[in-house]
Amino acid sequence: MEYTIIRVYRVPAGSQVQATNRFMEAVELGVEHDYLVRDYVKGPVGETNRISPLRSVSWWALVRRQLLGR
Repeated sequence: MEYTIIRVYRVPAGSQVQATNRFMEAVELGVEHDYLVRDYVKGPVGETNRISPLRSVSWWALVRRQLLGR
């Protein structure tokens, strides 16, 4: 069986280049999950698509995660 996993990120920026640079910095620092919006998991042919919902995170939790690196 083979599954397809798609990760959707939302990065605030003024242009596509700025968004790419900001996201690449986040990847290098290991905090790209701060921009993660949703994961889509598509099953094998013949199975229905599954969407795994993520719980929303408060802005304070995001700030704490960025400052403490947790």
